[in-house]
Amino acid sequence: MTNHLDGADRRTAVIEALEVLGAGPEERFDRITRMTHEAFGVPLTFLNLVHSDVVTSQSTFGWHQGSSVPASEQFCATTVLSPEPMVIPDTSLDARFAHTAAVVEHGIRFYAGAPLTMQDGTRVGTLCIMDATPRELSVEDLELLRDLARWAERELGHAIDRSRVNRVLEGLVSEPVDVPGYDLDTLAIRREPGGGDVADWRLANDGVLHVTVGGVSAAGRASGLLASAVRGAVVARTETAMQDAIGGLEAQITVDLSAADAVGSLFHLRLDPTSGHVDFGDAGHGLAVLVRADGTSRALHSLDLPLGLQPESVPRSPATLDLAAGDRLVLCTEGVLALEGIRHLDDLADLVRSEPTGTAAVERIRALVPADSRRDVTVVLLRRR
Repeated sequence: MTNHLDGADRRTAVIEALEVLGAGPEERFDRITRMTHEAFGVPLTFLNLVHSDVVTSQSTFGWHQGSSVPASEQFCATTVLSPEPMVIPDTSLDARFAHTAAVVEHGIRFYAGAPLTMQDGTRVGTLCIMDATPRELSVEDLELLRDLARWAERELGHAIDRSRVNRVLEGLVSEPVDVPGYDLDTLAIRREPGGGDVADWRLANDGVLHVTVGGVSAAGRASGLLASAVRGAVVARTETAMQDAIGGLEAQITVDLSAADAVGSLFHLRLDPTSGHVDFGDAGHGLAVLVRADGTSRALHSLDLPLGLQPESVPRSPATLDLAAGDRLVLCTEGVLALEGIRHLDDLADLVRSEPTGTAAVERIRALVPADSRRDVTVVLLRRR
């Protein structure tokens, strides 16, 4: 699985969190396909999952359960791209599918499918019906298919428990990077059910260091999965100019945040290692502090609002700073300010000043995290040598 959770990669990550692939027949799913068959009187009914360029039949009526075929040969791979159902009255007349094996070899002439959407807005598959005879669906038929799809969504949603989501998200924490002339020390602790922390650090092809820290607040289990979507959107904009990066990211993920009634914040910086020049933007995060080599410090506050809340008429306001030798830039999430002895950014700055290295500061923060904590904790400490 890649770290770029956008589109197909994001869908695959959520399906992996479901942990239903290869689990064998399950009555809760088979009951849905059986009732869908009875409701429409069609010979074939499928509850399909679309992942990793294949379509897998999680439950079927009239076909081989668990079978997988390339997504390029399946109607469902197209259905899952849209929030609305797709109906093809006569597949032999549709140029997109007339040449596929389903039509040419298996004689499928009618298809109707409704996408299955998880709580975080990710469409993971379809509930669909097929027939060897062309047919039409009435408005009432289409609404019934939607209702049955919502039932399937609820059953799939029950499969996402906290530990499964966390196992997916833990694999999305960035690997350490070596920045010539700098120390980059990080801490990323993910707890059940996950607080939705966003964290990413990477060197771009031009040698510029990109660091992102943020958080997503949403009800239930959506926070963690939405955080992974935000992180994927950040990674996708590695080559985008700083002044456009947050705005473009915001345009991409606002719909998902709104659908889950969620709020997201983000601090994103880009460092030119050769000069120490930093460009940064803060979308309502406000948890960054600069500790100078002489011991002085200042919080990097921003007037920009969180993701999705900034009026379109008000542009984002990126800022700059320069790191001199011995300067340290510290980013964190809200979980850090809930730790004993750290209630404000000034407390965090004091802790960093009191430790000889970033590694020591990070380990001291790690020791403050209670074993039974239910908060995510993220810290990034960047120091110019």
